[in-house]
Amino acid sequence: MRQLKTKPYLTDNELKKAMNSQKRVDLFKDYLIIYSVQTNPGKKAEEIAKILGITKNKLYKTVERYNKNGLEWKSGKSRGGRREARCNMSLEEESTFLKSIEQEALNGQIITYHQIKTKLETVIQRTVSDDYIWDMLKRHKWRKKVPRQSHPKADKEVQAEYKKNFRNYWQPNL
Repeated sequence: MRQLKTKPYLTDNELKKAMNSQKRVDLFKDYLIIYSVQTNPGKKAEEIAKILGITKNKLYKTVERYNKNGLEWKSGKSRGGRREARCNMSLEEESTFLKSIEQEALNGQIITYHQIKTKLETVIQRTVSDDYIWDMLKRHKWRKKVPRQSHPKADKEVQAEYKKNFRNYWQPNL
């Protein structure tokens, strides 16, 4: 069984002040875990986890991270978002890839989603999901622009005549 003990980086009062000064709930809960372990030496992990309403695994991981990193145990940790370790390309690589496609679009060639996907897959040499393409375009503030649709049998002269003779006001028939 692992030892459940914190290293004395902060006193109980300093830890309590740090816990109460947190603005985010997840940070407050993590400080509460450390505070509970530090102020209750000798208590079993099952007891503390049951009191706090968390799993033993969460308890052990939080205490281990605190003991390993010291006072910097919560700095830089944020939830959600893009993780560079799991990305297909870095942000700089994505922007250079989109710059090459942007040049094609400015030359008058139509760039579709499928064209972008096939070019990207040839660059990184593996398949990517549809969501990755759309998220990449959104990350770099690209928008989907298509020409306004018009009916194939539309007559421009009749439309112009209609606009000239259209009444500017409407009166109900009484």
